Amino acid sequence: MSDLVRFVMINQRNLKFNFSLETYTNTILTKLKNNLESVKGFQFYSTGMKTRKCSIIIDVHEYYISFTHILSNGNSQLKVDISGTYLPLLDQNLHDLKIALKNEMIDYWEQCLWLEDRQSEAFSENLYRSIHSVENTLRRLINTILFYRLGGDWWEKYMPTNLKSTYSRRNDPYKKRARSFQDVHTNLMSIDTVDLVKILTFKTYKMKENNLFNYLPMENEYPIKNSSQRFKYIMSDLLNGQKIELHGPELTTILKNEMEIEIDFWRDFFEPWFSCNSREFQGKWESFSDDRNHVAHNKLIDFKLYLKYKKSMEHLLELIEDAEKKFNNHLSLDMDKYIEELESMAVITDYETQYDFSKKISEESGVQILVKEEIMDLFKGKIIEAFDNIREDIYSRSDIEVTITKPTLVTTEIAFEIVHNYFNNKLHVDVEAYIDSSEAGGSHVKITLYYNNEVEERFYITFTNGAAHFDEEQGCYLPFIQEELNISGLDKLEAEIHYILDAHMPEIENDEIADFPCEDCGRYTVNISEFNGLHIDIGTCLYCNHTNHFKKCIHCGDVINSAETNKACDSCTIHHTMV
Repeated sequence: MSDLVRFVMINQRNLKFNFSLETYTNTILTKLKNNLESVKGFQFYSTGMKTRKCSIIIDVHEYYISFTHILSNGNSQLKVDISGTYLPLLDQNLHDLKIALKNEMIDYWEQCLWLEDRQSEAFSENLYRSIHSVENTLRRLINTILFYRLGGDWWEKYMPTNLKSTYSRRNDPYKKRARSFQDVHTNLMSIDTVDLVKILTFKTYKMKENNLFNYLPMENEYPIKNSSQRFKYIMSDLLNGQKIELHGPELTTILKNEMEIEIDFWRDFFEPWFSCNSREFQGKWESFSDDRNHVAHNKLIDFKLYLKYKKSMEHLLELIEDAEKKFNNHLSLDMDKYIEELESMAVITDYETQYDFSKKISEESGVQILVKEEIMDLFKGKIIEAFDNIREDIYSRSDIEVTITKPTLVTTEIAFEIVHNYFNNKLHVDVEAYIDSSEAGGSHVKITLYYNNEVEERFYITFTNGAAHFDEEQGCYLPFIQEELNISGLDKLEAEIHYILDAHMPEIENDEIADFPCEDCGRYTVNISEFNGLHIDIGTCLYCNHTNHFKKCIHCGDVINSAETNKACDSCTIHHTMV
């Protein structure tokens, strides 16, 4: 027999009543038996003033619960231990027992402290193997593709300085400890999960064909407006002793405007092999990273969350392995072409972050005057935050698929979608932006909510750019119009989505769906529950509404969840076999 779960209830909420361990535990177990249908019975086999022990039978499994009451320094504690002889990983009965027991006790005590949960630990261990498999498969795919496209030194030649320096510092002590691998290149094996996507979406830049270095100025051209003349002026100023800080932002902007994309890693190297686009993959990888952090930091995992994580990780692994298979098949047929491309690949240059002259005005006046990209980034951040809030609210639901795609705000595009796995229902949100980056310019994003491709409602978020004027007397810019951001439309959007979910896309548990497919549409969406609040007859397909034939147990009358010709349900079959 193994210890499986331990938790402690701390301090009674109402100290007016004398605590009786015998009365309290009898009441708790009686409620548990009445509220948990699978409980067959319980019996206390050890009783004392401070400790009581009982056995409880759920289906055909027996568990042992120990209650220990502790009084210390005026504090009251009740320690609960659950033990048994069964493997804890996929034991639904153990999961139901510990949660039901906690729920029955929580209102009587101020705090519940979870100390040990072998089942949650088993969930984490199993999921962690899936995490390693997903991460290492993507690492292998990245290295395989970039090696053949860019050469064996692609990391040193192409990766940005911050990545190379970070992992160089990290790998040096690792290699000193594992001496057998001191001569092995391990950068990609130790790279963080979030940085793997940075490699997939990395871009290199080159100078435009027509640039300021080969620009021929027109006669009488005003020098301040011409980037070539401004570049010459700035460089002359620097060479005559002026510090770089004065001209740094403007010089960066001038040079950035002379650059264009040379290599887009996703477009040129990875997109041909993946069955999804870049934004879709990034959305899936961000969800995986959130799940990974939950598992890696030893957070508690219940049965529903385990199944959700397992399913999403298996889907992501399948996506990456499919891309790897496609590339390897292509590689075996076209090796000569890759060798030629390796020999002809050019060295790339880094690029600087964009700054705009309007920042100088903002710093002097104290108002925000944002450029187009900054306004779009501001909108994107608020929109994604709202979608993340919705996803977090419905995080535990395994009957729906939530997809968040970071919008570009360049064209009308779908940025959020929820699809019900059982009902033929879905909702999605598309966004369309109008950006005016001029001073005092008004920008907005129109957010349209659809249910089953029909428009439900439209919402708007707005931003008014700041404005300043130059004061001749003071010799600086002063505020004229203060910037203003209004995102109340996102709150209304969240409320409307939750209403649609509650009204038209209710939660369906796995045990409410039959293990056999619908006779008409072939989907595993046949309802076998009378208690899910849907007011849908047993046997009705949730997807196509077809009425399926089903059988009832000859002993207890429950629906038989099987397409086989069984005459009794699983519980009755086990019971009559043991009799």
